[in-house]
Amino acid sequence: MKKKIALFLTGALFCGAECLAQKALKDIPLKDAFAKDFNVGVAVAQSIISRNETESIKLICEQFNAVSPESVLKPEYIHPTPDRWNFQPGDAYCKFAADHGLKALGHTLMWHNQTPDFFWLNADGSVKSQEQIKANLVEYIEKTVTHFAGKVYAWDVVNEVVSEEGGYRNDKGWEKYYKDLDELVCLAFSTAQRCDPNAELYYNEYNMWRQSKVDGVVHIVKMLKEKGIRIDGVGIQAHWGLNYPSVKDIETTIDRLYDLGVKVMITELDIDMLPFSKEGQMTGKAMYDPALQREEFMRYLNPYAQGVPEEVEQQIADRYEEIMRTIYNKRDKISRVTFWGLHDGVSWKNDYPIPNRTNYPLLFDRKLQKKKAYYQVVNIPSKKK
Repeated sequence: MKKKIALFLTGALFCGAECLAQKALKDIPLKDAFAKDFNVGVAVAQSIISRNETESIKLICEQFNAVSPESVLKPEYIHPTPDRWNFQPGDAYCKFAADHGLKALGHTLMWHNQTPDFFWLNADGSVKSQEQIKANLVEYIEKTVTHFAGKVYAWDVVNEVVSEEGGYRNDKGWEKYYKDLDELVCLAFSTAQRCDPNAELYYNEYNMWRQSKVDGVVHIVKMLKEKGIRIDGVGIQAHWGLNYPSVKDIETTIDRLYDLGVKVMITELDIDMLPFSKEGQMTGKAMYDPALQREEFMRYLNPYAQGVPEEVEQQIADRYEEIMRTIYNKRDKISRVTFWGLHDGVSWKNDYPIPNRTNYPLLFDRKLQKKKAYYQVVNIPSKKK
């Protein structure tokens, strides 16, 4: 009988200690869990700032030490028409970051998306001259970077110009209409450097588990360095899924970029749990076909409209732990990890590439509550490898 009582007390003490440890871990913000390793950032939607969403702001300040703007520092917001410049939303973003002691990233200067066509096309649809296209880019970067000098600590200067095969893409915007992309990339970085010598300058790209794509980014970094143009870091966009990329591919990409002598960042982390996600799987206009909105297709394409089963929630939590463990093991080579969105309800993954879907790609749910994935992630530094 005494033996049973002793075993019971031992078990109770053990469970009590374990519960206390778990409770302590639950109170560790992301930025504190990884304080010795890298900055932890989040993309902030304009609505959070403009509406002064107090609960969201509280969560941002509690969990993160760096912010990225979802859209307000992109050309379509800052320079929407040839005769209009609009810095007000960007100023509000920078003030928000300064008021709350958050490092503010500038995202992004040269990108084919969310950039008005007048940058490279005339009003009649004809293509502008090469000199005019180049002049438009220089003018935009000069005015934008000068305006925000001292307000943002770094810029994603060039975004997504590399094709899946490793060359330059040629389907949209700058890449489609300007013939010498080496020249234009160099011009973007040199202009940004001239206009704010104190800002760090980054290149940002997606699908970089594909080593052919990394080859193209390596070319850009080496080219800039050979020409004496500063590049401080490369951002690995991490719009990943439950089954891609592999740990090996993530590790290889981090190592290759770090060996170039630049900072390496994970810049847009979310995990897509739905069929046909954007990166690495099926995308494009075909996914917007009205037929795919019919009930029989949406049962497959939108399986969790009413919530996530416990086993699926555990699956995404385990995947988050696997990815963040991989990044943590490379922490000496990583300067920042940024989650692309604060909570599931504001994620772009709810509507792209297929509209009207319900996705769950982040660490906080639609009620701003911590998910299983959150707890498994903040536990990583305290666990043995």
